[in-house]
Amino acid sequence: MISPEERNLIRVVRSHAEQTSNGDATTVAAGLLTASGQIILGVNVYHFLGGPCAEVSALSKHAEIAADDPVTTVVAVYGPAGDVLSPCGKCRQILFDLDPNIKAIVRTPNGFVSFAIRKLLPHPYDWRAAENPQCLYMWEGYEGMIRSGVKQQTIRVDDPFVPGPATIVFEKSDGSVVELAATVSSSRTILRHELTDEIARADGFMNLKELNAALDIHYPELEENSEVDVVSFELGPMR
Repeated sequence: MISPEERNLIRVVRSHAEQTSNGDATTVAAGLLTASGQIILGVNVYHFLGGPCAEVSALSKHAEIAADDPVTTVVAVYGPAGDVLSPCGKCRQILFDLDPNIKAIVRTPNGFVSFAIRKLLPHPYDWRAAENPQCLYMWEGYEGMIRSGVKQQTIRVDDPFVPGPATIVFEKSDGSVVELAATVSSSRTILRHELTDEIARADGFMNLKELNAALDIHYPELEENSEVDVVSFELGPMR
């Protein structure tokens, strides 16, 4: 379910879409709901060279008249039919860059739902990520082994890392997330058949047989001549 404020936003934008739609260059209206409750409207201007989308038009007006009042929610409506539209890829990226927590109202088989842009666009280009430590995602069952120092290495497939700061992330089955500051000390690429008992022990396994059994579970299509990355790490930031 959406909130009363979001329902009102849809009503206001639908009315604006109906009033401004000319069936030609202007067919979509968008509305931004701000933290203070203000609604800022915009419309698209179609052109074969690429005119602004309604969301971009509204964002431009927001920057002009309410830049200090953060956008919380956006909705777009197709004027000729009055239907709520999901933001296009370009608008999703622009909204994500502005604030990944901005919510977009979309219509699902179960009715209207508002999703954070980061969920609506699961794999966006994220310029912020380049400034953050690389994330090393680990199975939650490894947390104790990593904290105790038993596991100081991981074998990755198609998931490369470079020496430097990192964050080890455990996304747990109960929905919680645990993060540990770490440093990737080295990363080297070898073939699977070049793995050794020594490598297996650094990974927290008793021997190579155990490691290979785990690899078969995580990567069932991994062959003997497949490339793997042996990534070594230690807890704590770089010294």
